[in-house]
This record gives sequence, C-alpha cells and structure tokens, in this order.
Amino acid sequence: MAGMDADPGMRQKEEYEHKVRMFSEFLHNNRDEWEKRIDREMANDRFRIPLELSELSQAEPGLESKLLQDPVKYLLPFEEALLNFLGETDDKAVKKLKQPLKLDVTGSFGRNHVTPRGVNASTIGKLMCVEGIVTKCGVVTPSLVQSMHVHKEEDDGHITTRDHRDGTSLISGASGGGGFPAADGEGKALMMDVSLSVYKDSQTFTVQEAPDNAPPGQIPRFVKVVCDGDLADKAKPGDRVQVIGVYRSFPPPMGEFTNGVFPTKLVATSIKAIKDLVEPSFVTADVINIRKIAAREDTFKLLARSFSPAICGHEKVKEGMLLMMIGGTEKNLANGTHLRGDINVLLVGDPSCGKSQMLRFVMNTAPLAISTTGRGSSGVGLTAAMIRDPASREFQLEAGAMVLADRGVICIDEFDKMGQGDRVSIHEAMEQQCVTIAKAGMHVTLNARCSVLAAANPIYGNFDPSLDLAKNIGLPDSLLSRFDLVYVVRDLTTEEIDRKIATQVLRQCSTRQTDGGRLRGVEEIHSSILERRQVADKDLDSQEPTKIFEDSMPTVEGESAQQQVTVDFLRKYIRFAKRLKPVLSPEAQAAVADKYVDMRMRFQSGFADQNVQDAENRKPRLAVTTRTLEALIRLATAHAKLKLRKDFVLEEDVLEAYRLMLAAREEEVPIPPGAEPALPDDEDEEGGEGLDDDKGPEGGDEAPRRGRKRPRESQGDGPGIVAGRFDALQTLVARCFARQKRDSIARGELLELVNAEVAPGEPEYSRDEFDAGLAKLEALNKVMIEEESDEVIFVG
Repeated sequence: MAGMDADPGMRQKEEYEHKVRMFSEFLHNNRDEWEKRIDREMANDRFRIPLELSELSQAEPGLESKLLQDPVKYLLPFEEALLNFLGETDDKAVKKLKQPLKLDVTGSFGRNHVTPRGVNASTIGKLMCVEGIVTKCGVVTPSLVQSMHVHKEEDDGHITTRDHRDGTSLISGASGGGGFPAADGEGKALMMDVSLSVYKDSQTFTVQEAPDNAPPGQIPRFVKVVCDGDLADKAKPGDRVQVIGVYRSFPPPMGEFTNGVFPTKLVATSIKAIKDLVEPSFVTADVINIRKIAAREDTFKLLARSFSPAICGHEKVKEGMLLMMIGGTEKNLANGTHLRGDINVLLVGDPSCGKSQMLRFVMNTAPLAISTTGRGSSGVGLTAAMIRDPASREFQLEAGAMVLADRGVICIDEFDKMGQGDRVSIHEAMEQQCVTIAKAGMHVTLNARCSVLAAANPIYGNFDPSLDLAKNIGLPDSLLSRFDLVYVVRDLTTEEIDRKIATQVLRQCSTRQTDGGRLRGVEEIHSSILERRQVADKDLDSQEPTKIFEDSMPTVEGESAQQQVTVDFLRKYIRFAKRLKPVLSPEAQAAVADKYVDMRMRFQSGFADQNVQDAENRKPRLAVTTRTLEALIRLATAHAKLKLRKDFVLEEDVLEAYRLMLAAREEEVPIPPGAEPALPDDEDEEGGEGLDDDKGPEGGDEAPRRGRKRPRESQGDGPGIVAGRFDALQTLVARCFARQKRDSIARGELLELVNAEVAPGEPEYSRDEFDAGLAKLEALNKVMIEEESDEVIFVG
C-alpha cells in the first residue's frame, strides 16, 4: 500500500524532472539567442524573460496549447530550467540575482484573450490575457517569502528557515510552509528575526471592462488581479492595461461546512499598458483625401456641418466642439510647469435645443469618452476616492470619471444640477489636469488630462431676457474661466428657424435601413463605435480607403442637401490632425496680444466698441482673465491643426479663434475696415479642389457653369432684402424650379410663382426686394441671369 501511495508523488516528480530536461534542451538548442535575451533583460534590471508562444512548438508540437490550458505544470519547470541555464552560462549573474527569473509569455492567446466579462468558471486554472481599465488600486504591501528563526534564549548563531507560499506562487496543491516553528529539533524555543526574513512586494488591483467594450445596458464586469515583485505598483487607476496571468481560486481555510463559492483572482505574470487604442489604419488614399479636404477654403465649415448632422443649426457650437476634439498643443516646460492643450467647452441653453444629443455624438465619435451626469455624480466620483476594502480592511484608491477619461473626453450632462461642493472638486482637474489625494496616509497624484464637455440649463430653467448673460448662467467666474468656450444656446422662435427644424426632422424620419439591414443617417451616427466598426469590417477590406462624403439623403421638395463627410472619415481626419504641433508665428503672437487686450477692455468697460461709448451699448459681460488668453492660443492652434499646418499658427487662425470666442459669448464680432461681410453660415460654399472619388450630393458630374461670372456682385450687398427674407426667398426659388421642372424661368413669372408660395401672414416680395435677392443668389452661384432675355437660370 505504501508503494501505491508513493506512486502518484513519484510520477509527478518524474514528470516535473522530464519537463525540466525538455526545456533545458530547448534552451541549449537556441543558446545564443537566449543568452542575448537574458543579458538584455538583466542589463535593464528586468527579471521577466519574454517568451513567444509560437516558439514552444520547437520544443514539442502542440506545447503552446498545453501551456494555455495548464500553465502551472509548465511555467515552473521552464523557470527552473531557465535558472539552471543561467547558472551554466554565467555563474556570477546567478549570485547577483535579487529575485528569481520569471517568464513573460506573449503571443496569440486565441479564445483566452478576453475582457473581464469573458473570465468565468471554465477559465479557472488557465493562462488568460485580460484587457480592461484599472479602477481600484490597493497599497503595495510586503509579503513574507522566507522566515528566519533564531534561538529565543541564547544567541548562538543558529538559524532555522521556513518557506511560505501562497496562491501567487503558482504551486499546485495546497500552499506549502505552514505556521512558524515553535522549537528546533533539540527542543529549544525559537523566535522569528524580522530583519533577516525575506519579503516581496505584493499588490491587488481591479481591472474593469472598458466603457467602449461593455455591451449597452449592462453593468461592466471586473476581475481582481494580484501581482508581486517587479509588477507591483506598475498600474495606476485610469490606465488601460493588458494583464496576462493564471486565473485561480483562493479558497479560505476549510471548516466543517462550505458553500463552495471561493474568491477568484488573476495571478499576473505580465502587465502592459495599452497606449495605442485600436483605431482603423490609414491607407495612402485616406491621407491624400484628407489633404485635399484640408486644402479647401471651406474646410472648417464643411467639417463643422458634418459634426452631429442630426441637429439643425448651432453652427458656431459645432465649430467649437470640432476644435475641442482636435485640441491644442500640450506644453511641459523645463521647470516642471504643465500647460494644458485640451479645450473645455460649456453649453448653457434652453431645454430641447439638442445639447445632450451633441454630447452623445462626441461620446460615440471620440476614441475615448466617458459620460456622466451632474445629478448622478459626486465630487469624488468625478476625481478619485479612498475606500476601505471590506475583506482586508485596507485602503484602496478608486479612480473617478475624469481619471478614467485620461487622454480623452468627459461629457457631463446636467452640469447645473451638480452640488456646489462637488463642482468645486473638479477645479484642479480642469486646469492642472491632475487629481491630488492626501487621505488615509496616502499622497497620490493621478493624471486627468481630458477635455471637459459640459451641458447645463440657465439658472431659472430658461433664459430670462431681463437679466444679463452672466446672471442667466449662474455659475461662478472661477469655474467659467476654466472653460475655453462658453456657448449660449437659445431657443429662438422665428418662422425660418422653425421651418429648418421641421425640415431636418422630416429628413431624419424619411431614412430607412438599407437592404442588408445596415443603419443609415442618424441611426448610423448614434450607434456605438463598435457596431459601426463591425459593419465596416464585414463590408470593406482593411486596405480600402474610407468613404468621404455621405450619400444624398432624402430632402423636402424643392430643397437641396448640403455636402457632409461621413462619421468614419471625420474620425480619421481628427486623428490625423491631432498629431501636428504647430507654434505661433510672430504675426500670430502680435494678433493674440491685440485680441486679448480688446476682449479685456470689453469686459472692464462693458462697451463692445471703445470708440463709441454710450449708455445703451454698455452691458455686463463674462469675465476675461489670463486663462482666456491661453484659451485663445489653444483655439488658434486647434484651427491651424485642422488646416494641417505642421509648422506655424498663422494670423488668420487667431482671427478665427477670436471670432469664435466672441460669438460664443454673444458679443458683436467687429468687421475689419475694407472687409466684405461674411456669407451666411448655412451656405454650401464650393472651395478647394474637387475630389475624384466619393463625391457628395453636390459634387457629382455637372455641366459647366453657364452665363457670366457674377456680374452683379455689388448689388447683393445692398439694403434691398434682410437676411431672414433672403433665406426664405432662396428656399422658395428652389421650390419653384423643382415644381416647374424647368432650367430657366422669366424674371416676372418667377416673381409671381414665388409670391404664390409665400406663407400665410407673410408679405409678398416687392420687385426691388426680389431683384436684390436674385442679385445675392447670383453672387453665391445659385442662379444666373441672362441680360438679353431677362431669364433666371437655376444652377443649384
């Protein structure tokens, strides 16, 4: 019976020694390569030797799959063979080892490469590769490896050692060691010598499913990771990591009864930060198309119009949010000063203006975005918190939303509903872009380098016309100064705007799924990034360029759709532009100084024009501080990056940023002397080079322009027609040509047709007003007028 009881132990020992010999032979067969690999890692003070899974097939076919299924049986003999190999090749290096050599297994894990949601009971005991985001980090604590015991009564130099192993040692079976010895073999009492004992660092942290990988409507899963040695303190809250390790159960000391539910942890063998997020790759055609779009004169307006196209209007808001996603240039000075390059945007406006939908578009478009609400968030939930682990009673650091959104965007809806105390806690994170925690004996600084996009309602729910702008917003200047752009979104009631909104809603309702069940229009834009990426992977080859322009969408009769780029191309354009780091040219520096002084004088005096100061033009304005100067530089840099200027920020970029800041604050934008008035923002200007492929709804093959080149350009600027009436006239003219199905109509006949289509209650167009509107349409290349026949030719 004794021989039979010894058989399992002997068989296990023989298998272990066989594996050690097999791995030793494998190392000696590739002696030169492994010597260089070990020397390189030890020279960099690293003790984990990289091992590619595909290399194991040289030792034994199919060994890589065996290692993934039962890593404990193979990792330990390989590490022992590695130590023996080092002793044979370099005996001095073994004596200098501070800790035993470990293996860093890399390669293709197949079905074992999962998120925390894929870790379950069937994966216990297997080698797993788990990707996620670190949310909690425990304190690094020393763990006893080997205890030294000396005689309690006399100091005779006698030492008794005892090894202590836990589940992290990857020893199969129960943990070895046991308790402390009370006496030696002679019966003399022993005591532990703390200074002579050997310890190792140990840490526990939590890896949670990334928000962009979690299924919609489900709680993100998490897995606890335990690491020791050189892996301790390698991951911080907010980091996106890839952890490779053995998934094991840690049963507590057995009693008489058990429920069979044991805690499980991932014993890490490798921790690597995921710095490069998974993004669609660029091909040569993509770069060429991006540069062609950047060469157009209307690049800024085209991309802004393509930003959240489901929302009607709000052109200025979209322009600012587009620059926010591109961002400025981050500066880290030699003296340790950090100047943020991220742009913060605040939207304050009436209800039902599309603020939340624009936030959602950013969340689905940005590579990394965290969404939260003011009422559902606290100060520590946005920054970081110290919590006590209920099991170990130790403090752990838990990252908040702004730390998790590091190098991304955090979208905060209902910002005004947040408590005053909670709102103050994000001041440091918004400007210094870090979160400092000094609690429970821990002093920690976490990175929160993210752009803040917040949406709020006015202090009374709706804007009160009797109050000034600052009182309507109702936020302190200390918080408003940290936002580079503070937009006022009003629900204005005019017939033209209401018709545009109704037209936009009709457009969205008329879209439907294509034959293959693929989403189009708004549904495609507001679907998650992962869903759109899966559809793209099925339909398109990875080497094909991204589609540039959206297909023509259904429109209301008589109206033409404006050119828009696709969401995927917009994401590639933003990613391409973010790489650039232009600097201010001397002319741009002078322009920044002049514009800042002008804005500062506007704030102090209350007058929009310092040369005309009367009581009627004076009104309270939003505060202008030194942070406004930095915001002006960031916006100008972002505009230069959007135009793909890799060297310098030009003066025109500064003027565009200045115009944007004044428009956001609802202040009058001064027109320079001799400059022409700006065209309406919703006009579809044609600028730059035409693209050969993927032409938009107005970029197809069309006949050459007929007639002269704007002979009556000067008449379009006269006072004959106001802006609102001109917008309505443009729509009516297009509708009349569509219904008549003719390319040209006599001027008098067209006037009668237009007046017949005028909305009830609106005055008809006079001849002078109609002529002024036609001249303006001709200046915009919408129509052409033949002088001889006095006929109006519709261009589009």
